[in-house]
Amino acid sequence: MTRVDDAGKNWEEARVEAAVKRIVASLTPGAKPGALKRATRLEADLGWDKWYKLKVIKPIRKRLHEALEDNVVLYEVKTVGDLVKYVWSRMDEPAAAR
Repeated sequence: MTRVDDAGKNWEEARVEAAVKRIVASLTPGAKPGALKRATRLEADLGWDKWYKLKVIKPIRKRLHEALEDNVVLYEVKTVGDLVKYVWSRMDEPAAAR
């Protein structure tokens, strides 16, 4: 299954996950994208505080062309998997995008 970002690019969920992991790793000193799991907790495992999570918004907008809501990132996104699911949910299904 694929979805379409706001720029019209098609994405598979596995590619979204890989891109999100690269973004999270780039914001975490010493982290490698391959070591991150969907269950990796942003605060408890990576040492991020609640406000640091907002740093993912800009690179996700740039790379995945999706705008994320601050409140959702702050209060609902707890793990890498939550972030992947949130980005994926913001993308359109191909039939709806046309």
